[in-house]
This record gives sequence, structure tokens and C-alpha cells, in this order.
Amino acid sequence: MLAIAALSEVKAITQEEIIPLLNACFKAVFYLPPEEDLDIHLYSHTLRAMDSMLQMLLVSHCTSSNEELRNILEVLTRFTSTQNKTVQARALNRVWKLSYFVTRGFWQESFAKFVPPSQRTNIICMTLEAIGECSAEDREWASLMLDVVLRDPVSWMMDVPEILEFIWRNLGSNSTSLQPTLYTVLDVLTNQFPRDVLISVLTDLPHSDSTTMDIWKRMLSLAENSEVILDVLCSVLQDQELCGIFNVTPAELGLLRLTVVHPTEENLQELCKPAVLQRLLKIESLPILWLVLRGLVLLSERPETAIGIRDLLPDVMETLRFANTSIALKASKISRNVMTHVGKREARPIVVELAEKLLPLFSHVSSEVREGSILLFKDVMEAAVWWQKRNMRKTVHRGLLPLLFQMSDETPSVAEASGEALVRCAKFLNWKELKRQAKRKGKMEIKECLLRQDRQTANEYLWLSLPYLQNSQASLRYEAVEFIGLALQHSGHQSREKLNVICSALQPLRGDAHPAVRSVATGVIQKCQGQKAEPTRRRFKGLCCWPC
Repeated sequence: MLAIAALSEVKAITQEEIIPLLNACFKAVFYLPPEEDLDIHLYSHTLRAMDSMLQMLLVSHCTSSNEELRNILEVLTRFTSTQNKTVQARALNRVWKLSYFVTRGFWQESFAKFVPPSQRTNIICMTLEAIGECSAEDREWASLMLDVVLRDPVSWMMDVPEILEFIWRNLGSNSTSLQPTLYTVLDVLTNQFPRDVLISVLTDLPHSDSTTMDIWKRMLSLAENSEVILDVLCSVLQDQELCGIFNVTPAELGLLRLTVVHPTEENLQELCKPAVLQRLLKIESLPILWLVLRGLVLLSERPETAIGIRDLLPDVMETLRFANTSIALKASKISRNVMTHVGKREARPIVVELAEKLLPLFSHVSSEVREGSILLFKDVMEAAVWWQKRNMRKTVHRGLLPLLFQMSDETPSVAEASGEALVRCAKFLNWKELKRQAKRKGKMEIKECLLRQDRQTANEYLWLSLPYLQNSQASLRYEAVEFIGLALQHSGHQSREKLNVICSALQPLRGDAHPAVRSVATGVIQKCQGQKAEPTRRRFKGLCCWPC
């Protein structure tokens, strides 16, 4: 490599002769064994010699350096496209250092123009991956390369769908270290190519994915501070081809432009078209649903428009099937606002259906969703009239155990709301003892009260409590284990198979991070094992008493 640099410096070698020599050098060095298997001093010296050679080739051919750089990068990028990760990383590192040398040198043209167009997106993606995974030194070089890209997005970010798909895939991974960088790239991409990015999110990314929703919200936050992006969004929402994908008319989808502009009296009146909004609520796309719900939140905050969307609440609650926190927050907020503004009488036609939809939200990952759904459940019970109570009793009974457990929620407001809702449930069911204990907030007494009904009910509660053993909150796991221990006493004899299921569910908690959970789980497991042994002891005792 030093010889090639020297020959180049004295013009003793032509460009045509340099290319095969470069290819041979790259192949010999890039395909060396992994770094940990090499003499690190000699290996580092070899890489420095290669970088020096590449820089000398450019400097010594200053009159044709553009062509020389293009030739070097054409050869280098062949190695960045291989399946061998080690070879990729070594070739990419040379590209980074060349980009730094060129951008700090005498070149007036963009570095991207010397990189084959088909390889530019590949280099961006590999550089981003390296920022999240490589050593501190390589991360610094990768960051310098990313700066080159972000300063010239028009030349580099030509393939919007592929870059956006890379961002989506990596935002959805468990790694959080790369997320700020990915969002920075997304911001630049959106500001530079707003229409392409908006269309790509709505058509290329998975419609029902939470990461797609995160990307969409990020873009909408940029639109709030950019008239250009906002105008493009309004135009995209009336795009004929996009409307065809969602099977709606441009006039219908275009209505959603009113959800991202200033909510004037005139805009809200135009937005309040329940039939159209109901049709849009059927679209299987989280970004579109988020806009629809955003508009419904605005309408639900005003008494005069809240009554117009009352009949949409079942459709609003149906969006909970996507299990997305942003959607759930808006759905619960809309329902509470409507219930508040329209009054109990107007809300009665939907209370039974609404109550059923709320139960799964009591254990939602978002404390805000948990609290909102529990408070709304309380409002729904108060709105029910006598002829609805028969249909609601089963739903209210199903809410007792979740509310008991949520009384131990680590978020105080959720715990408080759960206690209040449990009192309201007891009143609804005309259950005086439960109401008394719920008012006193005696959790153990409430458990006993629920389990004393009959053995069948105790057995049902036992099985309903098992999912709470996997709850992220230690306080709820503890309550669930303690409840299972009590339920075993009240539910009568369990088969060996059922006891094995319970023990298997409890077993992981013997290694729980919280000592109290470990302790109570160990005790209940021992109780289960004791019950499994009882039939054997009874049979043995029977044999001993058999007459001679």
C-alpha cells in the first residue's frame, strides 16, 4: 500500500492500473480474521497505511481527483455490500474517513456525488447501525459521516421509503441508544421531503403498528411548527390514490385536515359530521385513526358538539382493539367528555356496551388510561337505569377483582379511583358487606368477602387472578398471589392437573426481585403441593383401615 502511494505520488501508475491494485489491497485487508485474533498493533498500522494510501491517491491526482475519488468509492462500496459483517465494517470505516478528508479538503462538490447512487442509502443505514453498536472511536467517525449526510439530505436521502423502513425497524427494536439519532434523521427527512414521507408512512409502513404511530406523531409535532409540512399534510389527506387505498372519498378523508388546524368555531362546525367520522373510524390505520380521534376529542370538549357524537362512542371504544396507548388515551378521554356533557339521560343507550369495553383497560400499561377507564366505569354505572342493570350486573361482577387489585396500584390516583369505583360497584349490586369493607379500604376483608359467596365463584376468581402474576407492578403481583392462596382455601378440592397449572404460574415468582412477593409465592406453592399430597394420604389411610 505504501508502494502504491509512492508510485501514485510520482505519477508512475495510471488510474486504470490503480483500480485492480486497490481491489487486491481491500480484499487482502478486509478479509483478515476478526480483530481479536490479530496482532492489534500490526493491524492498526495496516489500516493507517491504507487510509494514507487513499488520501495520497487523491492528492497526487489533484487534476483528476474527482474521477479518482469516484473510482475509489466504487471499489469500496462493493465491499460494503457483502454479507460478511466484518468486511462491511472495515470498508465502511474507510468510507467515513474518506468523507472527512474530502469535506475538510479542497473539494467543492458534495461527497454524495462520488458515491454510486445505489449505495448511498446503504451507507446511511450501515452508518446509523454502527452508531448504535460500534466502539467509541468508530462511533465518532460514524457521527462525522452522519453529519455529512444531514447537511446534504437532497443528495443522500433519495430513497425515502427504504430509509423510513430502516428507521421504523430500528425504533421498534429493544435498543434505546439509537432512538434520538433516528428521530433526528426522521426530522431532517420530513422537513426535506414532507410529501414523500407522509405518503410512505401511510402506505409503506405497517398500518396497525405502534412504532408507525410513534413516527406519525413525531411528524405531526413538526407540522404544528411548520406551515409547509401542514399544507403538505392537508394536500396528502385529499390525495386520490391514498383515498383509494382506504376506500374513502377525498372529501371524507380531507375532513381530517380540520383536526390539525386551529380549532375555530367554523372549523369545528364543519368537522362535526358524525356519519363521515363513523366511516373513518372503520379505517384499519393507526395514523388515520389518531387523526379521527384527535378531531373527536375537540368535538367532545364542547357541549353543543359532544351530543352530536354520542352515538359514535361504541365505534370509538372499538379502536381499543389495536392495544395502542395513544389511541386508548384519546378513546377514554372522548368517552368521559361525552358522558360529562350529554348527561346521564342521553348517555343511557350506550352504557351497557361501553362498560363491557372498559374492563380490559383497568390493567393497561398507561396509568393515565387505567385511571380514565376506571373513572368512566364509575360514571357508566351511575348512568344506568333499572331496566339496564340486569344486563350490566355480570359486567360489574367481572370488574370487582380487577378493581380490588388496582387498589394497590403504584400510581396513587389509580389506586384511589379503584377504591371509589369498587364502592360504587357494591352499591350497584346492593352488596352491603362489600360496600362497608370497600369504604374502609380493607383489602384482606374485601378478598374474604368476594370469596365467601360460594365455591364456584371462588374457583372462578382464582383462575381470573392468574394473569396478574405477570403484572409489571410488584404490589399487584403480591396481591394476586395472596388472593390465590385465600382462593385455594375457599374453592374446595382442586384436581392435580389444576394444582400443577397454579404451581407453574407461581413458580417464576420464587425468583421475583421483591422479597415480599418471593415469600408469599413460596408459601402458596407449598400449600398447593400440600393439597396434591392429600388424596394420596387419604387413600393410604383407607388401606390401613381395611378389615382383615
